[in-house]
Amino acid sequence: MESHPMIIDSHIHFWRTKDIPTLAWETPENPLFGTYDLDRYLESILSAPSSYSGFVFVETDRKYTDPKDPSEDLQCWEHVLEEYRFVLSLSKEEEWNDLVRGIVPWAPVHLGREVMERYQKLLDAVDAEIYGEEKHGLLVGFRYLIQDKPQGTASHPKFLEGLEYIRDTGRTFDVGVDCNRHTLWQLEEAVPVLKRVKGLKIVLNHLSKPPLGREPEGGMARWRELMTELAETQAAVKLSGGFSEIPPTLSKEGDGFPEQKMINMVLDYARPLFQIFGASRVIFGSDWPVCGVGYEKITGEQAGAWPEWFKISTAVIKQLKEEGGVAGEPEDWNGIWGENALGVYNLKPQ
Repeated sequence: MESHPMIIDSHIHFWRTKDIPTLAWETPENPLFGTYDLDRYLESILSAPSSYSGFVFVETDRKYTDPKDPSEDLQCWEHVLEEYRFVLSLSKEEEWNDLVRGIVPWAPVHLGREVMERYQKLLDAVDAEIYGEEKHGLLVGFRYLIQDKPQGTASHPKFLEGLEYIRDTGRTFDVGVDCNRHTLWQLEEAVPVLKRVKGLKIVLNHLSKPPLGREPEGGMARWRELMTELAETQAAVKLSGGFSEIPPTLSKEGDGFPEQKMINMVLDYARPLFQIFGASRVIFGSDWPVCGVGYEKITGEQAGAWPEWFKISTAVIKQLKEEGGVAGEPEDWNGIWGENALGVYNLKPQ
């Protein structure tokens, strides 16, 4: 049996029962209302190859407010700091420490350098609380979602300052846009700013959340232009998040998920992204447990979403490699599963 390349799931979320009131988006009506903890995630990946080697935790959009002055920082950022403390604490437990490969917390990028520096000091205090003087290297990046913010957020001078601060720390910026539920304005606003911050390491979440099964509002040609511009930076792209963009027309086939239809729709966007960025700048992620929402709409249950996305990702990578037209050595293609993420996030090797 052929061995599988090392797997690092570069995009997962989880939370405990007590965290539910602190999630900005959580309501009883939400399909993700409930407890999605690390134990539940590990149950979902039981079928993963033995080469599975951990995950990168990405912030879950906790509630926060913007402080008016430094005296309000702890109160305003209480929940995001607790999330960082929780995941960092897991990395100290013998049962989990090999699994937590990196942490990408939220950060007040929109408030500029001075506020980012204050925020970093609070993260440093959590580091000292959990690790003492030991250096852990798990804080590998920051994320700030543009997808739910008003126009003008990414183009504001303070946002540029925040990005420059991240660049200067050597960490990565995870950017979240939504080309499915919006036009291309988020990309059109963000890409020029990202290009201005020379040397910033960027990760585009979820293939830009494209409208699977149709062209984006604004046109496929314009979307490709923006992706080509983004590729002029040190950006990588996550092969993740596809189940969240399933069109309402997709339906169950027999007793199973319509796998081939899904593969074809993902290929419509993955193909140009692979061609533009090359295999060495693509990384695999599941977006668990969010991947279960779209999957549940088709199958009636969330269980099975992780292995199904793994199968679809495998098929997409295999077909694009066979088609040709994508830059990349064999190690770059194998690296999509995990090795590429080591460089993108500067993860510590095990």
